[in-house]
Amino acid sequence: MPGPSPAPCPLITLLTDFGAGSGYAAQMKGVILCALAGASIVDLSHEIPAYDVLAGALVLEACVPRFPLHAVHCAVIDPGVGTSRRPVCLEDAAGRRFVGPDNGLFTPFLHSGHVYLLAERTIVPEPASTTFHGRDLFAPVAAYLAAGGKSAALGPAVEDPVRLRWPIAERRGDDIHGECLLPDPFGNVLTSIRSGDLAGQRPLAVSVGGRPVRFVATFGEGRPGEVVALLGSGGRVEIAVREASAAQMLGCRRGDPVMVKLGARERPPP
Repeated sequence: MPGPSPAPCPLITLLTDFGAGSGYAAQMKGVILCALAGASIVDLSHEIPAYDVLAGALVLEACVPRFPLHAVHCAVIDPGVGTSRRPVCLEDAAGRRFVGPDNGLFTPFLHSGHVYLLAERTIVPEPASTTFHGRDLFAPVAAYLAAGGKSAALGPAVEDPVRLRWPIAERRGDDIHGECLLPDPFGNVLTSIRSGDLAGQRPLAVSVGGRPVRFVATFGEGRPGEVVALLGSGGRVEIAVREASAAQMLGCRRGDPVMVKLGARERPPP
């Protein structure tokens, strides 16, 4: 008879706007490893645009569901560090845990679960610096959680966590209206229109900032230099140029309008 499954290895992810070459992320990793030598640490990204909380939230939305539920997600896009903004831990209904500033960064996961203030001084350290809570506060708490610590022990419940205005699409007849969000490293522009918004219907036409673009199934269907739209791997409609940057070519900015005109509902093959 097989024995019980071994306990999962402590796993912590890091997301910051520090920049890959800054050394700040390395300091956080050092703190985590001093507290929990056996931890696995995965970098989601350290190239979030500086102070861009929405961009960080979108990366968390895309990445976190791909990780085991026991992972602890430590995210630090924190322009309010050292101010009255609250440091928090979120544990959602699935048991995923997040540590970071209460500034809307965890908005995609705030629909369920509980948020706790990092306040219990027998567990939560007093930060040594007013400007680096990622190292002095969030990294130690992430290590505590990854080692088996309980979220509810960190402090009192927070009933009013900060939520971002989350960009969504609006259906108007056969048209879906959304907006540009941010480019990925290839210059493909993510939009607020999701696969669920298409409701199984085939896009007949797409426009970006009033410019018509063709809807395709893959990047390779685009002609060189042609701006196209497609459904990306993260479940969002994206604007792309084959082997080039749509963001640069179009000069897209966050909030620029995107419209999808729908056709007949897609039918499964016989």
